[in-house]
Amino acid sequence: MTKIREFMTGWEPGSVSPMLGWTLRTKENIRGTVDGKRKPPNLRPFDLIRAPHEPVALVANEDMRCFVDSAAGPAPFFHRNIDFDEAIFQFAGTTRVETEHGVEDLAPGEMLLVPRGIAQRSIGDADSLRMLVLMHDPVKGVMSTAECTSRTRYDVRRIGGPDYSAAAAVKPATGSVIEKMYVWHEDPADALEARRQAEELIGVGSTRRDGDFSGLKKMRPFDLFMDITGRKGPGPKFLYSDSAMMEVYNTVGEQFAFHRALGSEEFGLQLMGENINMSEFEETHPMTPGDWFLIPLGIAHSVAECKPDFRRMVIYSPYPFTVLTDESKYVSQSRFEVRETVLEEAPWHAQLREPAFAPA
Repeated sequence: MTKIREFMTGWEPGSVSPMLGWTLRTKENIRGTVDGKRKPPNLRPFDLIRAPHEPVALVANEDMRCFVDSAAGPAPFFHRNIDFDEAIFQFAGTTRVETEHGVEDLAPGEMLLVPRGIAQRSIGDADSLRMLVLMHDPVKGVMSTAECTSRTRYDVRRIGGPDYSAAAAVKPATGSVIEKMYVWHEDPADALEARRQAEELIGVGSTRRDGDFSGLKKMRPFDLFMDITGRKGPGPKFLYSDSAMMEVYNTVGEQFAFHRALGSEEFGLQLMGENINMSEFEETHPMTPGDWFLIPLGIAHSVAECKPDFRRMVIYSPYPFTVLTDESKYVSQSRFEVRETVLEEAPWHAQLREPAFAPA
């Protein structure tokens, strides 16, 4: 039997979550020992997408909603989130996001925060796949690219997925276009529609009356690591509000302890690498690029067998999530190959070349 520690945390967004206690456990007796209605599915979310620009809802709670979508080709309309912020994480392919505060191009591993009230439209290539996170509470903190310790490029190749090249070949509308205005507590089908001119919706806004000051926040979260995570504590917290927090991980091997969150639930998306998830719900669950998981409130969990190329984003909320889909809704069966090119190294990269971390 293997002894391992477990730590419990509460909720304190924007800083280290308060530590509430430590327990010594037997690893074999904590994995796969719980069952019940709160057991969530592990998903391959991009296999749920039926067509470009038709987002698929994964989970929702009173503050947060998470979707995945294909942005192949131009969105059929601009949209403006009236009372909530939107974070766009680019998983595969590339997307050009046209907004009132300018235009941003997203590559795999990058994220863009579009604050509430800013009209936007996405135009992606045939491979563009994204995770969208909507947050009702205003985002209060975002780590800037000036805080990055490295510069990395990710190339993501989908194998076995649908062909969206025809959609990507469509040119974006010019002149008269539709803008839809979404309000958090309204049914999206009831969104107000306005007729606008496309040229009056791109690069015409600013956060100040005088001067060009964009409210957009572009991030490279996987370039923020100061060390290898999972040895002592969490990864870099790169975005937070009162009710949301986002981190990234580059753990190698096994996490130093199981984590039981008493004040939050979390879901994660694997960008790269392989590992196994362990929790009270499952003894082991293999994870590969593009896989998604949810950890409900109070469930102890950890990771093991993380390869040196392990890269994962995890998003936390103090409110319980409702899962809105399941494996029965898959419309394709695909997998992803991800290649990482480090253009500028951070100090932690040197640790990966040490014998303890080098691939076998």
